[in-house]
Amino acid sequence: MGSHTEPGWYYVGKGQLRYRDEAGWTAYEMDTRDVRASQWPPPTPSEMVRELRTAGADQTMRKFPSALRRLRRANRSAGRHRSA
Repeated sequence: MGSHTEPGWYYVGKGQLRYRDEAGWTAYEMDTRDVRASQWPPPTPSEMVRELRTAGADQTMRKFPSALRRLRRANRSAGRHRSA
């Protein structure tokens, strides 16, 4: 593959980067002022999606313990009412 056919981000003008894969230009664009563009090369689109999924899973895991504690408390209080 030539230098302009290698998969990766390319500057396409007007402060925009565009991702090219093995098949050609993709719909993925990034502003050069984007924080992710400051690290060269920026992450591939699939890496960005993976990061978003991981971040979402981390948020879910942080919320889960508190939801589990609330459920346990509710079960304990319901058990006390039944035995009374």
